[in-house]
Amino acid sequence: MRRKFLSKIIINILVILELSVTTSHDTESLRIILSDPNFVLPLLFPSIKDLKVLGGSFHGHANYLNIDHEVSGNIYISSNEINYPFTLSRGKNLGTGRLTFYLTPGRISLKLEYEGWMETFAGGLLGRWVRKFSRELEEKIRMERIRRKI
Repeated sequence: MRRKFLSKIIINILVILELSVTTSHDTESLRIILSDPNFVLPLLFPSIKDLKVLGGSFHGHANYLNIDHEVSGNIYISSNEINYPFTLSRGKNLGTGRLTFYLTPGRISLKLEYEGWMETFAGGLLGRWVRKFSRELEEKIRMERIRRKI
């Protein structure tokens, strides 16, 4: 008797979004503000409802379309680059990503990579959120600089 084995192929889709915006803010002010997850993450990912930052790490809860999930990660900062590697989780469902800001005089480049849980759904959603973030970023940074007196 021959047995047939059912094989399951899982293909993860890597979502990569990149954009660049001009800015009037100096690189040092950008580095200070964009390395603050309390500023960046809720602004970029509006589904985040509760975020706690401890040193170079963050952990938060999010809800989108009544789907509760958690986000956690770290922050790595250099003179012209800020990295946020992160994990999204809901039970056994897991996704990983990286948000990177590249800072040059007069320009902010953003790269968002994500793979895993809900990646097919996340591509369009993340694209909308990133575009909105980029449109509002200059003014939001200006207001944050005033608030922080930078």
